[in-house]
Amino acid sequence: MEFAIFGLLLVGIILLILSFRRNRENSVETQLENFTIQLMKEIYQIKKKLKVLEDEMMINDKN
Repeated sequence: MEFAIFGLLLVGIILLILSFRRNRENSVETQLENFTIQLMKEIYQIKKKLKVLEDEMMINDKN
């Protein structure tokens, strides 16, 4: 009887630890996803600014 109680307690503790670990993995995945989106937005903004600068240089070269 004691063996069954300790076994169930051990299984419960293991499941509890795994649930916290899974939450952390989801959190890291979400953070990485948000970082990637932010990085892509910044790259897009830089490309837009570079395009404007190149266009201005082309106009100045024609004059």
